[in-house]
Amino acid sequence: MNIILTGGTGFIGSYILQQLLIDGHSVTVLARNANKIPYLHTLKNVRILEIGMTDFDKIPQVLTQHDACIHVALNYDAASAYAMLMSDTVPSVFLATEAAKAGIKHFIYTSSIAAHDNIYSMSNPPLLGDSKSNVVASSKLDPHSYYGATKAATEDFLLGIAGETSMKVTIVKPGYTFGNPVFEGACTQPDRRFHSIVQAALNNEPIELTKNDGTHFIWAGDLAKIYASILKGDYNRRSYFGQSTEFTSWLQIAQHAKELCGSSSKIIVNDLGWGDNPIVFDVSDSKKDFGYSFLPFPHITNHLNYLIAFYSK
Repeated sequence: MNIILTGGTGFIGSYILQQLLIDGHSVTVLARNANKIPYLHTLKNVRILEIGMTDFDKIPQVLTQHDACIHVALNYDAASAYAMLMSDTVPSVFLATEAAKAGIKHFIYTSSIAAHDNIYSMSNPPLLGDSKSNVVASSKLDPHSYYGATKAATEDFLLGIAGETSMKVTIVKPGYTFGNPVFEGACTQPDRRFHSIVQAALNNEPIELTKNDGTHFIWAGDLAKIYASILKGDYNRRSYFGQSTEFTSWLQIAQHAKELCGSSSKIIVNDLGWGDNPIVFDVSDSKKDFGYSFLPFPHITNHLNYLIAFYSK
């Protein structure tokens, strides 16, 4: 297939790009900075165009003669609800609208589990074990942040576009995604907690955590397989959580980092009243449709070892 990929120079997008190339696709990457990862210019079947999501005059002309569009890019501006709407929701809806006009058959959108809850808002953390402890991909959207709101709003608009046009729409909702740089010059996940834990462990400094804090961590390479599998099927108006099957706590990760480093760091666990039962996201659809049951280990070990080597230089 000929595929349009936004966000291909970012963390998750770079893993998706790698998987698409493994599967034999040709990929056109739309990027605000075409030279962010120079190595990508050496790859066969990859074309990188310096086009951002708000370049509304350029986008329509590059969508023709493509079979699918995978939208990963996020234009983040949480200064206000209006700012987030204009910076991310509007460009995403514009891209999908123009994709349908261009005859693209399948549009895959990267949403987030944040469209369902306030799990990423550390200033207002979830009460684990509450009535939302079992969430399925079709559960009611309930964002508690501008980031979650832009994802939820875009999901609804895309389903509307799928209803009004012949273009199929599928939604992937990643959770905490981690991994080493997949290409030379690429990056790790933007969240720095893995990094901070490793740096503290290497320096034998205290590691401060929240009791019962954790999630269903997923390795970016596994997440990319979901996108690739969606392309192979006749899926439409479907949503999938991009998460592993096992809950892992940050305490487990910190303890493992200490072991790998031979560290004497003291782990300080703050009790903020989070319950003992974690929020569980139902990933059974990925198993039913694609045969996937992803586990966070040994990828967490590999990631910690990469960071240990990086910060030991």
